[in-house]
Amino acid sequence: MATALSAGGARGVSFLTMVISVPLTVNYLGVERFALWATISSTLGLLVFADLGIGNGLLSAISHSDGAEDREAAISYVSTGFFVLLAVAIVTAGVFSALYPFVPWQRILNLTSPLAIREAGPAAAVLIFCFLAQLPLGVGQRVQHGYQAGFINYSWDAAGNLLGFVGLLAVVHFRGGLVYLVLVVAGAPVLTGILNNATVFSFQRPWLRPRSDRISRRAAGKILHLGFLFMVIQLSAAMGYQTDNLIIAQVLGAAKVTEYAVPLKLFAIAPSILSMLIAPLWPAYSEASARGDVQWVRKTLGRSLLVVLAMSLPVNTALVILGPQILRLWVGPQVVPSVLLLVGLGSWALLNSLSGALAIFLNGVGLIRIQAICAALMAVSNVTLSIYLTHHIGISGAIYGTIVSQIIFMLIPYSFHLRNLLANLDQRVAYAPALELATGYSPTQDLP
Repeated sequence: MATALSAGGARGVSFLTMVISVPLTVNYLGVERFALWATISSTLGLLVFADLGIGNGLLSAISHSDGAEDREAAISYVSTGFFVLLAVAIVTAGVFSALYPFVPWQRILNLTSPLAIREAGPAAAVLIFCFLAQLPLGVGQRVQHGYQAGFINYSWDAAGNLLGFVGLLAVVHFRGGLVYLVLVVAGAPVLTGILNNATVFSFQRPWLRPRSDRISRRAAGKILHLGFLFMVIQLSAAMGYQTDNLIIAQVLGAAKVTEYAVPLKLFAIAPSILSMLIAPLWPAYSEASARGDVQWVRKTLGRSLLVVLAMSLPVNTALVILGPQILRLWVGPQVVPSVLLLVGLGSWALLNSLSGALAIFLNGVGLIRIQAICAALMAVSNVTLSIYLTHHIGISGAIYGTIVSQIIFMLIPYSFHLRNLLANLDQRVAYAPALELATGYSPTQDLP
């Protein structure tokens, strides 16, 4: 309950800062420079694979260790995960630094403004380095979520959003450029991440503090195994969901990105809030599975889907109807979405919320492989369809490519296999005692 309330509070802070900052930055930066910011921010989502899925693998491993009351395993997982992520961040930073002078930012982002061209490379570099800094810092967040204390993370998230917003106001007031804007907005979560980790490992759970002598090959094997599957999911999701702005920039020009990115921010609010509200169910599902409490898992899954549908459907219907008026009041006449785009964004938001609730369940009970397969197929279909439809129907084509791909390759397979997945979970738990007695192996030990 505390986690859900703090998640709602953190998302409320994020919502308020976004409501104020978007029109402020649109008017301050202008259409193309704002589009540049939106494009490099969404393209950065393609780097979610940079942690090799280790962050999510670590969360699953910690949750399972907590359910199994195995403190020594948790210590090994945390230390191993931290140093592996630190190495990944350092290596990735080195590779990017070597390639940076050769990247044709103007051509990739399809820019025409001389100022936007000058700012593109440095702004992208600042954003990427801030992202990489958060990789090892994310271990503290995974620990909090794994021990079902995610409300602390959300408090730090809210502080980071507020700090970034204050920095944004300062940059606008002193007429700083896009690079400084990116630095304060992307740098604030790095600072709060440092403080969060210091709090976790110095005061709350000092026994979990990462130490090089607690690195374990067995822990690394489990984290990397789970991490690989999560990496496939993350990379596929990034390709599917984060390439729309880049596709629009390439097909229609960078200026058109604003016409798509701003309404998308409006419709992304509800899925974002819902995802934060149901995210605590991941470690809860995992702990319940480790304890064999399948009845709780079933009941909670059903309730979560009903809550998501009940909250998402009316909100997105209202946004489709009132979207033009809201956007006019919010950012002015610069952004005038078509009805086709609004309907597509509303449908996407509803599907995204439902898929997210199912994904949390699948993560919690350890059924990752099916997600990886579905996500990979969805990504290929999404990019292909989005490019095709954007050429033929304009910016709305990007979101309809996403919708069609998500229905065919994610929602339908998840729904079709849901009963079998639950039955399989029942069998694994039911036969665990006999199998463990006969062989020494328990099928529930693979449930993260």
